[in-house]
Amino acid sequence: MNLVPEKNSDFSTTEYWDSFFTKRKATFEWYGNYENLKRLLTKYISAKDIILMSGCGNSDLSLNLYSDGFVNMTSVDNSEVVIANMNNKHKNKYPGLVYEIEDILNTKYADEKFSAVIDKGTLDALMPDGEVESLTRAMKMFNEIKRILKFGGRYICVSLLQYHIAQFIFSYFSENGWIIRVCQCTEVEDSPDFNGQPVFMVVCTKVNKIPGANPVLEWNPDGLTNERLDSINDLLEIVIDTQKSISMCFDLTKCQMEDISNNYRFEINCSQTKKPRYTIMIVESPTQKNPSKMTFAAFIVPHGREHEWLFSSEEGQDILRRNCNVDRLAIISMHRGQIYKNLKQVQGELSRLMLKIAPQGVIRRGETILFLSLEQQLGDRKIIMESKSEHSGNFVIEEVIGQKDETYRRLVFLNMPHIIQSETKLLTENGEVKIDYSHFLSDYIPYLGLGVGILANQLNRESKILLIGLGGGVLTNLLLNAYKNVNIVALEIDLVVYKIAKEAFGLLEDNRLEVNVCDGLEYICNAVKNNDKYDAVVYDVDVKDPTLGLSGPPKDFLRQDILNHVKSLIGKDGLFLLNFVCRASDVKAEILNVLKTNFKQLTSLKIAEDINRVLLAGNSDKAFDVHLLEQTAAYMNQCTKSNPLIACDVIDMSALKENIEDI
Repeated sequence: MNLVPEKNSDFSTTEYWDSFFTKRKATFEWYGNYENLKRLLTKYISAKDIILMSGCGNSDLSLNLYSDGFVNMTSVDNSEVVIANMNNKHKNKYPGLVYEIEDILNTKYADEKFSAVIDKGTLDALMPDGEVESLTRAMKMFNEIKRILKFGGRYICVSLLQYHIAQFIFSYFSENGWIIRVCQCTEVEDSPDFNGQPVFMVVCTKVNKIPGANPVLEWNPDGLTNERLDSINDLLEIVIDTQKSISMCFDLTKCQMEDISNNYRFEINCSQTKKPRYTIMIVESPTQKNPSKMTFAAFIVPHGREHEWLFSSEEGQDILRRNCNVDRLAIISMHRGQIYKNLKQVQGELSRLMLKIAPQGVIRRGETILFLSLEQQLGDRKIIMESKSEHSGNFVIEEVIGQKDETYRRLVFLNMPHIIQSETKLLTENGEVKIDYSHFLSDYIPYLGLGVGILANQLNRESKILLIGLGGGVLTNLLLNAYKNVNIVALEIDLVVYKIAKEAFGLLEDNRLEVNVCDGLEYICNAVKNNDKYDAVVYDVDVKDPTLGLSGPPKDFLRQDILNHVKSLIGKDGLFLLNFVCRASDVKAEILNVLKTNFKQLTSLKIAEDINRVLLAGNSDKAFDVHLLEQTAAYMNQCTKSNPLIACDVIDMSALKENIEDI
């Protein structure tokens, strides 16, 4: 028995509905049953209200309301078939239930007769699209509702709120000065029959229009909290975002995410601040895809530790999932600038969402969602400075407690909040906080130092290094601590960052360091004009646009004219060292080909658990072979162990050989 019309416009015809209700005698509930809607619906009507049920169909909604004491109700439909059926069904047992044949576009009722008009799916049927014919029908219905509804009365519309419908209903009633509140019918989403399309209840309250006043627009996501919005576009945006997120959760429940391999990332905003509050990473088993058999848990990352490899890299996240012994793991990270009281509060905020993204088998088996973490506390993140720079935008300096209760100080630019720009470890000695100069966020820093060490170990004179990208000064500090015969000219385009390096990250300034706050490209060009010479040029500069797939160095620093300048500065025997961070394989191949064209020698040192590569380039005949690099690493470790500020090896000799890559 086919009840679906050939085209959407048939939904608005009396003939289609007569045929529909002739074929289908059983109750048909559009958009959820009474139990799904009762909590919200009964908030906006009372037993004293005179209610019109518009487009009642053969739904039990009128009967359920009548049984709950809402007896002043008239139910109407333009299908003679369904009205006859409903009268025959209820007239003996419920004589007070009134069913009448009426066209809601043009009724016989007196002006301001009703105090509430309930519309469950009628508007959606009248507006299958945004064409003129549909808009005209909806306009007629709204005009009729406006006529028959009392002052202070409510038009309560249960709808899927497709975009053309939402835009029209919001525009019409706001232009008439009515109060508009959109509620999310969450019980429909929780029902076993939910099909992935969220249902909304739009409550439009008839009040007098006040000239010049802004429309009253409210969003109610939970039946309790009303959020006032400034414009129709804001309300539309929330509805669309809600539809997308619920659809995504539904697909996750059914394991129907077609645009992901084994992970998916999304953010949950704070309703008050509109800023991200949680980041959720869904990590799945590559083998188990049956939603009825999959297991599931949620893992809360301690506050401030979301940058760690285990939580931020695909490999680490999958190891975490396997350690938790589940097929799907939701890895939950908390955001800076938000307040979290305790683990219980976080679990309470996310428990409903976790139910929504759990594989359907977990729900059917009645399993409780398991929340896991490394510890029984949220973790500790303290922002010690928050400001803005001209070149880098908003940034924070924060201190975070690590797994072993160490304190780490970090610089994070908020346009790239998931990347730590600079990090140092703090030590406390005799009540005084000091910088731990032996700590490095990534092995790329010691590996750049290893490149400089080739010169420091071989030259019988002081070597002159041009470092482009001072940052927090961690690399500069390492070079000054490790090598006594190294002089550094460090360039930093951002004066604010230079101050941060000195005040927060312990930049060591002496006569071997010259810091210039300037544009690196301009400096290189001027240095060539001045016939300056350096033993090494080091690139440790980031890309400000995180969407390019290249995080460093910027492509402008790899233009042919700039590379020619670099070669001029270092001559035949000098070195060119780069912190190379690239996620896009095509961009990576392009840049490596350019470097191979310009330099006789090119070697890569890969960084364990990171996408960084340190590139060593030069035009001498001597290759960066294993013997040279191991010899230099031994020399570097000897230097750092003898310096009391470091007093340890900084290069893992056992791993060095396997990290050397041929290009």
